[in-house]
Amino acid sequence: MTGLTFGMNALDFMTVRCHYSADPAKSPEWAEKERRRYPDPSKWEQEMEINWFVAAGKRVFPQFSETLHGRPLEHRARKVIYRAWDFGWLTPACVLAQIDPKDRLIVLREIVGREETTKAFAQRVIARCAEWYPMRSAGYEDFCDPAGQQASSTASEHSEVRDVEVLNGLGIYPRWQYGWSRKDGRSLIHQLLAVRVDDTPSCYVDGAQCPTLLQAFLGKYVYPPKRGGQSHDEPDETNHPWSDVMACLRYMATGLYSALGLRRGSGLMPAAPEPEYHGYGSPIRR
Repeated sequence: MTGLTFGMNALDFMTVRCHYSADPAKSPEWAEKERRRYPDPSKWEQEMEINWFVAAGKRVFPQFSETLHGRPLEHRARKVIYRAWDFGWLTPACVLAQIDPKDRLIVLREIVGREETTKAFAQRVIARCAEWYPMRSAGYEDFCDPAGQQASSTASEHSEVRDVEVLNGLGIYPRWQYGWSRKDGRSLIHQLLAVRVDDTPSCYVDGAQCPTLLQAFLGKYVYPPKRGGQSHDEPDETNHPWSDVMACLRYMATGLYSALGLRRGSGLMPAAPEPEYHGYGSPIRR
């Protein structure tokens, strides 16, 4: 049933998540009317959308809706799995995805490290992939940031070995696209989240297997606030690990933009001021 899910928490207790969308009487029109009665949008997100990941600031991807973009996903056994890597000692990250038969990006899993060298983290990713996807004939294709070609910032490795060379030594050969800014990458993600003519988005995320990425979309990845009620022009990239998984998704989008049918160029970001969205993912009408 839409809006009603059951699960088990880490303590083996049964959990029930009941969203107002489980009630057929509560339509999008009802939600829009009720939302206007809340003076604080963050309160609405927390109390009505069951979103406890709201951080101070403006969401970078406000059109993302767990109801629309989140769903359980199955990998395609005979198709390539794409991996995107973000390096760093504090919270290295890797996101795994595929392209489905309708040219949508489906984000299957995430792996987030904590205080690990690039080599140790990469070895753990290799072991997890072998466990999750044994006997893969289609193999993997990897993406990273061109900054990975610079001297490794992983101080604990105590060497000048670059992160990409570390991966090469383990049989992983990532590629990257030069000339892409962070804003360019975010514009591609905006395109992936948009609803197509078939009433589906171009991107799905398995929230159960990608909890950090889901939290980032729902409010942990934000434009920080500044005085006067405005927001900064760039997101908070120091908000680990949410900024790291978002970086992985950017590298994935820039590496696959032509395969996904995305457009590269200026003016891809939504025109300012950006519209506000309610929990269903559609714009709020004033």
